[in-house]
Amino acid sequence: MKRLRLIPLLLAASLIWPCHALAAQAEWQGVERVVAVGDIHGAYDEVTGILQQAGVIDDQQRWIGGQTHLVSLGDIVDRGARSRDVLELMMRLEEEAAQAGGKVHVVLANHEAMRVSGELQDAADGEFAAFVEEEDPADREAAYQRYLEYFARADDAGSRTEFAATYPPGYFGLTAAFAPDGRYGAWVLERPVTVIINGTAFVHGGLTDAMASTTAEAMNEQLPSDLATYARAWRRLVGAGILNEQTGPTERVATAESRLAARGGDAELAAAVEDLKRVSDSPVFVADGPLWNRSTVWCNPNAEVVRVDAALAALGAERVVVGHTPTPDGRAWSRMDGRVVMLDTGMLHEVYRGRAAALLQTDGKLQVLYPDAAGPAPLEPEPRRVGTRPARLTDAELEDLLTNADIVSIEDVGQGVTRPQKVTVRRGDVEISGLFKTESTPIEASRRSQQNKLINVSDRWEHEVAAYRVDRLLGLNLVPVTVERTINGQTGSLQFWIDGLVSELDREQKKLAASGWCSLSEQWPLMFVFDALIYNEDRTKQNMTYGGDNWMMYLIDASRAFRTNRGRPADIRKVELKLSPLLASRLEALDAESVSARTRGLLERSQIQALMNRRDEILEDWRKGR
Repeated sequence: MKRLRLIPLLLAASLIWPCHALAAQAEWQGVERVVAVGDIHGAYDEVTGILQQAGVIDDQQRWIGGQTHLVSLGDIVDRGARSRDVLELMMRLEEEAAQAGGKVHVVLANHEAMRVSGELQDAADGEFAAFVEEEDPADREAAYQRYLEYFARADDAGSRTEFAATYPPGYFGLTAAFAPDGRYGAWVLERPVTVIINGTAFVHGGLTDAMASTTAEAMNEQLPSDLATYARAWRRLVGAGILNEQTGPTERVATAESRLAARGGDAELAAAVEDLKRVSDSPVFVADGPLWNRSTVWCNPNAEVVRVDAALAALGAERVVVGHTPTPDGRAWSRMDGRVVMLDTGMLHEVYRGRAAALLQTDGKLQVLYPDAAGPAPLEPEPRRVGTRPARLTDAELEDLLTNADIVSIEDVGQGVTRPQKVTVRRGDVEISGLFKTESTPIEASRRSQQNKLINVSDRWEHEVAAYRVDRLLGLNLVPVTVERTINGQTGSLQFWIDGLVSELDREQKKLAASGWCSLSEQWPLMFVFDALIYNEDRTKQNMTYGGDNWMMYLIDASRAFRTNRGRPADIRKVELKLSPLLASRLEALDAESVSARTRGLLERSQIQALMNRRDEILEDWRKGR
């Protein structure tokens, strides 16, 4: 998205979202039944099918849900040809539900905001076609004349052809319908940013830092107001030929100022430019606003939970249901121990390869309904994946492949003193690679003290597998899947190979901008806690690694961990260990029995006891500092 621009998170929310006394209702309690659907994107057949299955509408698409509250997380438009049909459905169901004592809530989403503000790059051909009959030929001709003047083109066949390709039939009928006073534009501008029903908040994108200092009512009033101001200003400037419909959102203000100055100025148009400029950085448009945010579903829950808890407290909610970010396998998932529900299941299958789903809330219990299911299914925790994987493999599937799939190639990679190898395995059409390590310093000794001395200078592949298993016990999901495997008579660790990793050393030397959703400053504390727990004394800038496409941190190279020392490795002794309440609770739940069961044959009893001692020290220091 061209619109995605970060604004400082320290901006006071009171300045962004002023609270107004007359704001519309945002919260409902005592609702017996709630049905929610994620991003529809014009998938008319899919959404009507799941709503019938949920008992909200009948086979004629009429409301039969009684006092049910239906929530749509927005993104009705774009990419799917039948978005207009979905809009009409939701608008009609609003009226029918109200007559039956129910309620339909459609929250404001980024694609609706884009549509009202003139960004149509994601519109499907069928969406334009749905407005052909309503397009005024005079409006289209006027737009053509503005086009010629704006780009200083001659009125010839080439210009006509290019104009028709850029603005397909129905283009101006669609934009008119989504104008602030158009049928759909006016409706969009009445949508709330969030609603809270029975303690559950519904927000399209996610929760942000600024939301901890505002209210749902304030958001619901201010953000649609900003969108309306922007849309009116943009349309005024386009109509005057100061801007073109295709001018990108990030260039609009500068372009308008430049072209207006070249004209010699105009008070009315100057006011429109100022309006455009004033609201361009509103949370309704920017990446860390609630319509666009993805950190709630992408960032490590053990860090992100701090932001989520603060925002939920301000909203007076126990959990949040979000769309915007499709799940990788067409299922709804919960994360952060149920604080977050991910409901964008990729309903528009032709684009997202997902399916429809409906979240059901009855008697405080959350369930999910999928097409053709015998009944609602429990809402399951998110299977968080470390690294991009073919065929959407789970950890268990990846473990099985690394352990048992046929080896197709082995090559030296020349990394590290232990001379690891890159091993590629294949099963059917699925091919993956792993880093194979066989170094294992002997630690056999007749006396425990002597064995501990050997452990504390050892370099062992067993520790790579143990680090992965402890990581998963804590739900950190920072270590790539790692298994034990014997290859050509040598036993070692085989760790899933993530392509395109960037090391911290690379980042510093090449001055790379870490532009992902999840800041490094929020990821590093998780590494410090993990390294302190397992006593990894070989953390370097070379093995602090990030995904090159998203800057998610991955922790590799733990062969010199699991010492029997107390305290912390030397390089992090002066680092303040920060624990979120979620991570603290997971550390508290960690016990020697589970660690022993998951690391049998990999760690000695003394290593496990030392780990538990360090766990106690970390928690004690955290409690003192709270």
